[in-house]
Amino acid sequence: MTAVEFVLDGLLLVVVSIAAVSDVRKHTIPDWLTLPAMLLGLGARFFFYGMGGAFGLGLSSALFGLGVCFLIFGLFMVWGRGMGGGDVKLMMAVGAMVGFRQSLTWMMCAGIVGAVLALILVVFKGRVLATAKGIWLQFYQQGDEVSVAKVTLPYGVAIAIGGMWATAIKYGFLGF
Repeated sequence: MTAVEFVLDGLLLVVVSIAAVSDVRKHTIPDWLTLPAMLLGLGARFFFYGMGGAFGLGLSSALFGLGVCFLIFGLFMVWGRGMGGGDVKLMMAVGAMVGFRQSLTWMMCAGIVGAVLALILVVFKGRVLATAKGIWLQFYQQGDEVSVAKVTLPYGVAIAIGGMWATAIKYGFLGF
């Protein structure tokens, strides 16, 4: 790993940590945090690595990472499955800062952490049966609007913890 990668990873971990705190406190991830992170990632990747390829370290990789994160997390937002615009923009910043290959690891880790946190939250809130019923009704009552009280998870927390996991994998701390 180069010094540039190390610095970008460190800055990104600071960004996602601030985003997680904001998401827990205010249920929002501010644009003043995510948009400069996107620009920093794109600019740094171009300045230090040039255009590169989609699987390299350059601007092409950053653009692919940003785009894939936008498509995948944007679909969850459009489908109304718990993602907000701040979550999508945060993952786009992740894609821009870490590039395409590493953004796939971040999305996988954030998804697993999000699922585990959601299960813990549902159990902790005593909403296991209501949540199971809501999931069942969503899949099997087509066309009908299902009104079941929802348990919300600030997904910025899952992105931050998943990002720490992904970074530990990248630097070989977990033996992968």
